[in-house]
Amino acid sequence: MAVVNGGALRKMLKQYKYRDLAVRDITNVISQYKDLKPVMDAYGNVYNIPICLWLLDTYPYNPPICFVKPTSTMMIKTGKHIDANGKIYLPYMHEWKPPQSDLYGLIQVMITVFGEEPPVFSRPTTQPPFQALQETGPPNRKHRTPSPPLRY
Repeated sequence: MAVVNGGALRKMLKQYKYRDLAVRDITNVISQYKDLKPVMDAYGNVYNIPICLWLLDTYPYNPPICFVKPTSTMMIKTGKHIDANGKIYLPYMHEWKPPQSDLYGLIQVMITVFGEEPPVFSRPTTQPPFQALQETGPPNRKHRTPSPPLRY
């Protein structure tokens, strides 16, 4: 394998804020540990998980009702945060306190949680399609009227 020199490292790390310090540190390590080879790669996987957020008429004082909405090629993976209908349960929603709690924070929590425990998986080709929740959304409550859902 080719040895990575300082110029190649600088090019690899061109967007690093403290590139020269990083290059010096990496060069020091690979000079001591010859089997280590620096490689650029993406940190983590990117998942496109379809979700639906229902904002009630009491939003932002109450959290949205959230669902995973699998496509026809996906199945719901139930677990600590997802039930068989795709309803999402997260401590962030249970502990909702406006104005500290908001949609941006909720989505960030979902990204973290679903990155560790993806709520969907690929449907086996022999499995029949999932019966999606009706477009009307979650069960209606007399004192709350959901607004149109936000889909991501």
